[in-house]
Amino acid sequence: MKNRKDDSAKRCFFQTERFFSANKQWYFSTRETADQGPFDSRPTAECEFGVYLKTQVGIRDNWDTPGASR
Repeated sequence: MKNRKDDSAKRCFFQTERFFSANKQWYFSTRETADQGPFDSRPTAECEFGVYLKTQVGIRDNWDTPGASR
């Protein structure tokens, strides 16, 4: 890909851990909203993250469906 004249030649990308703990509680981070939690364990946070994803996909699918109520 060609850079624009004003673009920096070097870019720094980083990836963060989606699940994290604080004060013995577990959370997950999302792109769209603030951190979600607290949860009692990482497996519980991972399960709730799955529910969150399904909810977001459902919202997106309904948004893309013609005639869907908003």
